[in-house]
Amino acid sequence: MTNKPRHPHRKSLSQKLAKLFRPWHRRVGIISALFVVLVASTGMLINHSHHLALDSMPVQQKWLLDHYAIKAPEKTSVFSLSPLLASTDNLLWQADTQLLEAASTILSAVEYQGLIVAIDNNNLYLISQQGELLEKQDSSTGLPSDLKALTVIVNGNDSELWLNSDNGIYLADSELIEWGTAVPNSQPKWQTPIKYKANQAIIEKLTQQARASHLTWERVLLDLHSGRIIGLSGPWLMDIVALSLIMMAISGLYLWQQTKPKKHKSNA
Repeated sequence: MTNKPRHPHRKSLSQKLAKLFRPWHRRVGIISALFVVLVASTGMLINHSHHLALDSMPVQQKWLLDHYAIKAPEKTSVFSLSPLLASTDNLLWQADTQLLEAASTILSAVEYQGLIVAIDNNNLYLISQQGELLEKQDSSTGLPSDLKALTVIVNGNDSELWLNSDNGIYLADSELIEWGTAVPNSQPKWQTPIKYKANQAIIEKLTQQARASHLTWERVLLDLHSGRIIGLSGPWLMDIVALSLIMMAISGLYLWQQTKPKKHKSNA
């Protein structure tokens, strides 16, 4: 039995396709490999973000915060220096620890009977020294509206918590539950932001802390993984990378098939 004649035209077409695929396979492979490393490494970090504390680790790099368009707080206030008690817009800070995210800009904050008391325009917050929000008061609980400031007045062994509002001056009962209008014996010294030049370094540090609190490394890794870190075109770029990997797989299989040694049947 004689061998069947080969088809030179088919062989030539296979060689042409292999010649076309081979350089593109290499080029696309090199470029795609970089994205594969990026996707794989960010994916592993995301899987372990909780154990690595990446989900709570704030980003401190200013250029990255600028990239995300995270702006500095509009109002930064220092209420006491020892210990440091301050606010950035609606965030309350004790040193480097964020204690509270209020409903609106924090107007005043004081320490009272082992607690931290803070107010915004229409709410009062009772916070433990460990940063736990114990209670929030508003008009539904009898709190006056249009608040302006707080202060603590010491009378001998006793201390009183006073509240200033557009509707008058109020005194809290010993349990900090009810507020009644009252007239202090002397003009209260309301707890308002401390203003002097030495606070500038503290304010700059608080500003950076406030910006960093809005962005964690887990968020950055997620955006890197999906491509969204470069904007709306990022996911499309990652789609192109995925398609290029599919093309590599197809062309790789074709090239492997062309170079695979062929088995020859023995003649009868």
